[in-house]
Amino acid sequence: MSKDKTIYKIGVIGGGAWGTALANIVAKKEKVILWAKEKSVCDNINKLSENKRYLPKIKLSKKIKCTTSILDVAECEILFLVSPVQYLSTNLLKLKKNIETKTIFVCCSKGIEMNSLKLPSEIVTSVFPKSKIAIISGPNFAAEIAKGLPAATVVASKNEQVANRIAQLIKSPTLRPYLSDDIIGSQIAGALKNIYAIASGIVFGKKYGENAVASIISRSFAEIKIVAQSMNAKKSTLAGLSGMGDLFLTCSSKESRNFSLGIDLAKGKTLNQIIEKKFSVAEGVFTVRALKKLSIEKKLDLPLNDAIYKVLYRKKNIDITIQELLNRPITKE
Repeated sequence: MSKDKTIYKIGVIGGGAWGTALANIVAKKEKVILWAKEKSVCDNINKLSENKRYLPKIKLSKKIKCTTSILDVAECEILFLVSPVQYLSTNLLKLKKNIETKTIFVCCSKGIEMNSLKLPSEIVTSVFPKSKIAIISGPNFAAEIAKGLPAATVVASKNEQVANRIAQLIKSPTLRPYLSDDIIGSQIAGALKNIYAIASGIVFGKKYGENAVASIISRSFAEIKIVAQSMNAKKSTLAGLSGMGDLFLTCSSKESRNFSLGIDLAKGKTLNQIIEKKFSVAEGVFTVRALKKLSIEKKLDLPLNDAIYKVLYRKKNIDITIQELLNRPITKE
């Protein structure tokens, strides 16, 4: 990097599909430096303007510079955090000594850290207590956004100026941001919907029919509301793009890694067999364990999450699990 004297105000941490798509959107307005873990990804982006591994067949802007050295993003004013949630604190700790307090962190990954049960914004705060934080969350498949297909998303921050600044940066003729001040609410559904997409995939893969899928989605939403209330999120956030919008998208499309994982489970594959074949693990696999722990701590009744946890980690038979869910005692909706 030493030859490159360009000053980058905007950095992206994470060279997966979503990180690359976001870098490409921002590159319409500003130069972007993108940190990717794999050298092959970096070489592809710098030499061929394409991320062949995670976002194939999409031409990337020449204004994106890719690096494998994470310290290269330390000077940026705005940092988009798009590495998987389980690696977020590791990456941030590497930057701890080099980053100034004026840096704005934008959390774009969805999930809950398994050991600490923290949401991405809480992970950032634990490493950089004084920094300003924004969230980007919505029904957004990276490949569709990269192709310029129409979409909407939520930019949430406690600081209105920060939310506005990030929204202006990602706004495009095909991507419409909406603003929110509820950073917890806008992360909860995004984290949990991956779990419920696994459930939807199982029901779809078992050919139980459209009614069953719709029932799973609405009962999933009920569990998300229970968790959100326990963390003081706003109800209105859950009904919006980062809540119901994201849940619906992820629970109804084979584009979703978590939904596809559910289909594979329905076919009788084990979790280990599925993971062996994939580049990137479906985030719901981790989140289901985090939510199980959280539900025990907070005494929350989340039967769907419990069922998926048993299927994934207790090797419980799927048909029996679904039968038990249907035969639970009758309760109020």
